[in-house]
Amino acid sequence: MRRLLDALTVVQTWLGRAEELVGMLLVAALAIVVNLQIFARYLFNAPFIWPEEVARLCLIWIGFVGAAALTRRGADIAVDTFVLMLPERGRRLATILRDVVMIVVFLFIAVQGQALAKAVGSMPLIATGWSTAVLAWPVIACGVLTAFHCALRLFATLLGDRIESGETKVLT
Repeated sequence: MRRLLDALTVVQTWLGRAEELVGMLLVAALAIVVNLQIFARYLFNAPFIWPEEVARLCLIWIGFVGAAALTRRGADIAVDTFVLMLPERGRRLATILRDVVMIVVFLFIAVQGQALAKAVGSMPLIATGWSTAVLAWPVIACGVLTAFHCALRLFATLLGDRIESGETKVLT
């Protein structure tokens, strides 16, 4: 089991690097697209049609990929005042329950995102002509990635490890 956890931790590390790289590239793309539109509109008096749509897509992707990256780092939103007052065993049970609930919820979100992508896949976006499913793909990616990060965190907790900053640390 320990070898499986180590292998999954390596996968999680690479996924985390990919999530953060995609996030950085999307922020850069967003800045380029918005500035391109500003220059086209105010310097050349000839605005493009597509930058607003692409900027919206970038923001959506940044939000969903960023949410998965934050979960991996253990920085997901939580009010843990009550949990921190519990004894060690209670904190462990609360952590296990939290991760099980998050896995179920985010897998449900991914399935619903897939259904949405399928339903709107034949409809094109107005400015770019891309499939409207591109708006649902980040929901699927976030759901799957976040569920994976939570499952690894749960697996580590069940093995007696703890997660700090998204990395598994063995209790000694």
